[in-house]
Amino acid sequence: MRYRTKYHVDFPFALTMLTTVTSRPTERRIVIDAGKKAMSSDAALPSPIGLPEIAEMRFSAEHTTIDLTLPSEAPHVADQLELIVGYSDTTIHLHETILGMRAGRVECVWPVAARGKLQ
Repeated sequence: MRYRTKYHVDFPFALTMLTTVTSRPTERRIVIDAGKKAMSSDAALPSPIGLPEIAEMRFSAEHTTIDLTLPSEAPHVADQLELIVGYSDTTIHLHETILGMRAGRVECVWPVAARGKLQ
């Protein structure tokens, strides 16, 4: 999202994250199982795919709360929600592996070799 919103680069997105809806306390609120420990929000906010207009996103360590502008019944608890990451550089280093997927199937698993190697 950083390159799209700041630099207006119109390439297809190369990195998305698959999350799960863990709570729907209201028709305008969605809670997912990925927060600051799973994705970066410092350079740009992640962008959920397929949701109606978002009023606000709030990040905790383990969860993200998404408030919609208008009520919506979908998605439901246990549904998967895909997000375009805000900034890939500061998201990738948070993970041990990256899954390469095509047409909904895992094609490869790439280890993040430099994970945890800062000194």
